[in-house]
Amino acid sequence: MASTAPSNKKFGKSKFSALLLILFIVGLYFFQNKAVLPFVEGVVESDLFEADTSELAGKDRSRIALTQCNEFVKDDLGSDLPLQFGEESKTWELAAGRYLVSSSVTEHDEAGKQIRRNFACNVQFTGGDDMDRSNWSLQGLEMREL
Repeated sequence: MASTAPSNKKFGKSKFSALLLILFIVGLYFFQNKAVLPFVEGVVESDLFEADTSELAGKDRSRIALTQCNEFVKDDLGSDLPLQFGEESKTWELAAGRYLVSSSVTEHDEAGKQIRRNFACNVQFTGGDDMDRSNWSLQGLEMREL
């Protein structure tokens, strides 16, 4: 019966293994403090995450965001058939003029059949007159037929 014999020199039994472990830990510590932390602090202090909210601050545009989303849904469906938007809707302001809207729409076809869809809409207010549709951009729209 052939068996593999373990080698006489194992990593754990070497004279230098404890010294190598200590050197590795010290090297890792210096790498973290001299390379990783300054990089992370630089990213946090940069303008990368800042948004100019001076024009956007202090006004709740939730209802206007719902109205704009309804217009984007009308465009997406693209039909001349009558649409009825649900009375229940939820709107969340995410940050810096971004809104997430959840609601429903019912489409009536020519045969009188009703098709109900739930939708989620992500819109961004870009500044200016908040009632002007050109000042809103559609970031995402998801619809599901029920």
